[in-house]
Amino acid sequence: MNLNIGVNVKARMHDALHKVFSRLVESDIPETIELPALPDLVEQARQEYLNAQYYYNTVTDQDLVDHAVFLMHAAEKKYMYLLKQAREQGITYSLYAGENANKKALEIDQTLGPQ
Repeated sequence: MNLNIGVNVKARMHDALHKVFSRLVESDIPETIELPALPDLVEQARQEYLNAQYYYNTVTDQDLVDHAVFLMHAAEKKYMYLLKQAREQGITYSLYAGENANKKALEIDQTLGPQ
């Protein structure tokens, strides 16, 4: 009698799992989510870096200074990485308007760290 119970449990588990997995396989694959463009990521990282600098410059609690330094270094590394990726892909992007916009942006970026 106990063997029948075990077989029934296995059969029910098999049926339940089959239903779940068949729904997953048969269901429509969701559309891929479009990732932000690299210039947008660079700008977001720049804003994060500027915010981290502001936080570091305004933090008053000694216990938070290490946290501010960590945030600033992490934001800087992320920004430099994305700038490097953009340069390697030949992407030029500037927030500045005018003929010398890319030159000004590059000069500012060079002051933030090595290329």
